[in-house]
Amino acid sequence: MKRIAAVASIVLLSACGISSQKADLFRKGIPQAKDVKVDVPAKGSALTGEAQRHDGLQGETANFYLFTRTITVVCNTATVSVLGLVKAISNYPPTSLTSDTAVWGPHTEALSPNTYKFTVTKTGDDAYTYMLESKGKAEADSEFKIILSGSHTVATDAAGSPTENYGNGTFLLDWDKISKLPEHGPEVGTATFTYARANATADVTIDIDFHQVKDNETGKLVDANYKYDATPANGGSFQFQMAKDLDNGKNGRVAVENMAIKSRWLQTGAGRSDVKATGGDLVTTVATASECWDENFASQYLATSWTTPASVWGTESAGCSFASAEYSTLAPLVP
Repeated sequence: MKRIAAVASIVLLSACGISSQKADLFRKGIPQAKDVKVDVPAKGSALTGEAQRHDGLQGETANFYLFTRTITVVCNTATVSVLGLVKAISNYPPTSLTSDTAVWGPHTEALSPNTYKFTVTKTGDDAYTYMLESKGKAEADSEFKIILSGSHTVATDAAGSPTENYGNGTFLLDWDKISKLPEHGPEVGTATFTYARANATADVTIDIDFHQVKDNETGKLVDANYKYDATPANGGSFQFQMAKDLDNGKNGRVAVENMAIKSRWLQTGAGRSDVKATGGDLVTTVATASECWDENFASQYLATSWTTPASVWGTESAGCSFASAEYSTLAPLVP
């Protein structure tokens, strides 16, 4: 009997090991928050989304750098909580596991009113789809809502082996559905992420489309697009735009403008932002601005089209690490 029990224990442990290895294959098909992290050179704790100055001077921290940095914090924060939840759930053993599907849950934290279920399906060599569903703890299973869904293709190394935390894919994060759960944050709207990160030294691309999210400044719903490109150890660029009434109706009418910004930076941190606003009240004109900053993020050059003279301070030739303006190529959100 002891011999049989010992053999049974070995078989059971071996089976658990195989199941764990199979589960790990599905875990590699799940994007991590760092897969879609937008990295812009940082300076101190003041650049984490806190209030910005509005009366900048030459030599002070550049306003458009601060704006760029703050927007990247917003983009990164948008994914941390949900992808962090996915990682926490998938760290547990799957509830069910087949050759092509792994399911975690339904799972409810002890003090949470929300219940979650996470499913990953293998669709091809190193290719996966996934969805995170949620409902109220006391609700029927028919009330499960898909709050996150997407696809991910795992990158492979030179030997053809999958590499965790690298790959490409897309996913949809649905705050409108999250807002219907018993416990949720203040966010509304949706966000679609498309990303590619092949390895530690390859170029990184991340595109984000926000639809009908709340503008914290006005409380109104707006659309916004973001495009991030970077080469590790060689700087990068970040384009973003939003459709909103830039003067908040101060001229007596509500008109939505399209404001697009392209920021570029070197590995040292020195960079440049070029801004263009069109549409809305800007029927016959285009408003532009450019600002350059040094490696300490101090403004060295600022020019705006709506002031006279156009150059507010500094000279472009001496103050800019990028010699000329380069505006966003994102398609306008409004005419």
